[in-house]
Amino acid sequence: MPLKQLKAIRWAVRATLALGVIASTIANILHADPHPISQAIAAWPPLALLLTIELISRVPVHRRALAAIRLITTAIIAGIAAWVSYWHMVAVIGRYGETGAGPYLIPLTVDGLVIVASVCLVELGGRIQAASATSPPVTDASGRPDAAGSDGSPAVTGPGTARSDHSTGQPQDRRETATSKQESKSSLPPRHLKPRRPAASKTPDDSSPEPAGGNREVKVPQTADACARWVACWISMRKDGLESGPISLGFEEEARSRYGWGVKQIRDVRHAATSGRLREQANLLGVALPPEYVDDSGELAMSQ
Repeated sequence: MPLKQLKAIRWAVRATLALGVIASTIANILHADPHPISQAIAAWPPLALLLTIELISRVPVHRRALAAIRLITTAIIAGIAAWVSYWHMVAVIGRYGETGAGPYLIPLTVDGLVIVASVCLVELGGRIQAASATSPPVTDASGRPDAAGSDGSPAVTGPGTARSDHSTGQPQDRRETATSKQESKSSLPPRHLKPRRPAASKTPDDSSPEPAGGNREVKVPQTADACARWVACWISMRKDGLESGPISLGFEEEARSRYGWGVKQIRDVRHAATSGRLREQANLLGVALPPEYVDDSGELAMSQ
């Protein structure tokens, strides 16, 4: 699902969650004593739950222990808010005319709505973060990478290509010198290596032509986390025998099941790996490559 559509759905889910929290808050206030302090205390539990869910859906956590702690804490806050709001709402509904089982069942619809919206919001937050990490860098009108990537970080250009600097207007030779110094500091591998072209397709797929390696722009991940995912995906692709040959659109569903990405994304991963650019980007971002990582050839990986 496109990133723009995921964000639109998240806003709809957030509005649904806010509706449930507002209903719970109003019931708490109606049940409290007619005093501002009493009403503020009664309104706090559902508001605390709303803020907690918003935090865990927006702020990424890269350690499992921290993720477990905040999920457990959120569950405790949700339980407290549900318990308090349930009995407040039962009393309010009974006061305003509902009889029998109605006062005890109607609050469950509000709590159920809040629970479902909360789970959906957390799930959408994770999918949006994953989609943002794999989105291609922004390009300018000429088709070359812009000065900033899709996540706001400086875009990395291909080997031997200087980044354009429209704001400073520096001469071309000065920009090339600055780029050469930056590459020498990052301890990149020799630049004379030529990217390996993918093997010729024995069963061409006219519905999904794959550009040749020499004519295709090399895309690389812009963050350390995204780079680590690209490296893991490439290792899995080599184990599955996808280091060369055609990858057609008919492989889309199986690719998403195996690697979590579609055909276009795994083509980008293979192109970056076989051209050596994925190794360069990993060195630049400080991502350690596992021993089983091989890009251009087995001998090349051992020599580096």
